[in-house]
Amino acid sequence: MSKKVLIIQHSSGVRPAYVTEFFLEHGIPFEILPIYEPDREEDFPDYQTNAYSAIVSLGGPQGTYEDEQYPYLKWEKSFLAAQLALQTPILGLCLGAQLLADVIGGHGHLGKYGYEIGYVQYKLTEEGKQDLILSKLFEAQQDKPLLIMHHQDSFDLPSNATILAYTSNKYIAAYRFGSAYAVQFHPEASFTEFDEWVQRTRTKRPEAYKNLDIDEILHQAKINESEAKKSRQLFFQTWWNMISKS
Repeated sequence: MSKKVLIIQHSSGVRPAYVTEFFLEHGIPFEILPIYEPDREEDFPDYQTNAYSAIVSLGGPQGTYEDEQYPYLKWEKSFLAAQLALQTPILGLCLGAQLLADVIGGHGHLGKYGYEIGYVQYKLTEEGKQDLILSKLFEAQQDKPLLIMHHQDSFDLPSNATILAYTSNKYIAAYRFGSAYAVQFHPEASFTEFDEWVQRTRTKRPEAYKNLDIDEILHQAKINESEAKKSRQLFFQTWWNMISKS
């Protein structure tokens, strides 16, 4: 039997979305671990397991610095550290990228430049221009891939991590370290998921968007959905091809 991909989910409000769609389309077995659910500790895999072909750590509303409030994040950091040592391919998305930053000696924290929402401009580093995934995305979409953001937290990285891209708002957008590939954006999210996040934030924390034209951001996300789908498909296809060859 083929090994499965483990998808770590941190919130019912941040679903795997295109992650599972991609795996289903390509016949890739996977399992989802909703670690935020009560009494799921018995389902947490052993740190040293070699049962997974890859691990995808999704986003979520938690902060990496809130692991006293959400103790399952402590388990996840230890698990990711052990799997990095075993060279298991890991993909960190948003919170997942922030957790990986903590694991490798960096530091997740509240972002210094405020909320970053919607489609933003990206600038590749010299290393990013040689990166198999991002270089392909930028070439295919005329240097403007549509990879959606919805975050306030960010992270610092140790000097031995390879930063691949920044956003125009000065946030680190992507990096790699060993067998881990981490992005602050949400390559799994369609307009449907993005709109849900925005409406939920509007209801629970209306002050969060006070300096943003959120209606225009939503409009741009909606009208660019067909091109954004191409970005999602190309991102995951290229990532999967890359780890399958390694």
